[in-house]
Amino acid sequence: MNTPAYSGIIMNYVCTAECRHCMFASAPDCPKEYISPEMAEHLASVLEEAGTSSVHIGGGEPFMNFRALCTLIEALNRHDVGVDYIETNAFWCSEDELVRERLGKLRKLGVTTVMVSVDPFHIEYVPLERPLRLCQIMNELEFDYFIWQDRYLRKMIRFDRSKRYTKEELQQALGKNYITDTASEYGLGMNGRALAIAEDIYGKRPAEELLSAVPCRSLLDVCHCHLDLYGNIVPSGCPGIAAEARDYLNEQIDPKKYPVMARLLTGGTKSLYAYAKEKGFLPSPEGYPTKCAFCYAMREFLHKNALSADLAPSCFYQNMQKHVKY
Repeated sequence: MNTPAYSGIIMNYVCTAECRHCMFASAPDCPKEYISPEMAEHLASVLEEAGTSSVHIGGGEPFMNFRALCTLIEALNRHDVGVDYIETNAFWCSEDELVRERLGKLRKLGVTTVMVSVDPFHIEYVPLERPLRLCQIMNELEFDYFIWQDRYLRKMIRFDRSKRYTKEELQQALGKNYITDTASEYGLGMNGRALAIAEDIYGKRPAEELLSAVPCRSLLDVCHCHLDLYGNIVPSGCPGIAAEARDYLNEQIDPKKYPVMARLLTGGTKSLYAYAKEKGFLPSPEGYPTKCAFCYAMREFLHKNALSADLAPSCFYQNMQKHVKY
């Protein structure tokens, strides 16, 4: 069994925000489903079996269900899997007392670090005062944290801290190209909802130029993959593709169970295109900005017309359709 490294657990896909760059297309209208105690125990045991020493926890927004978050950490503790950090957009940090209470509980559970999201995409949904309050209280409590990414905090520190900002307001404050500039600076893999930004950066190319028979072996890369609340593993940089955790870690990708993933692993986009074409897929005459965008377009079609176990979760495709249209 392969060992996940620098990897994480997605404890929910629902989020208070709908950020332009979100890899997993999380949104407020995703199902309000959170990791169950049974699934937390299962994933913790799989990680222990695989020899993983620690993971980070994210979403969605994990603080939307603090009880489920604590239950997950307790399960990881029972299996000697540490928590590197918990990701949050700090939406919940409206009152000092609540912040102190939750940080105290996390410290008792052995959590020592929080990652706080601050950037021009999050500020459309979370006013700056909330992540700043969280950071201030963590400083007072000597609780470790880091801001992702702090360069944007320096850019936005003079903003009105009590308000959310619209796209138009951000264009006035940061420049009309702030969306593509932020995406380029962020180090994004340009997948998930960021595909809507990719064409503004790269333009579009014909599908024929994006066909490749080179296997997408990165699909089985266990460095920074994510285990989710449904018991699947989502490969790093490939949202909307999934396999059951043990199948994935043992590289047991049955072509009948996982037809999309199996084809990408053996014949790249060329093999997937042949399969999608059999099901009725026609590429857009306008083309696609990247090979990943072309792959997503095929998978989005297959999710509607030839659903398989590796095209998951459904909420990813449902939310992507609102933002990315090929």
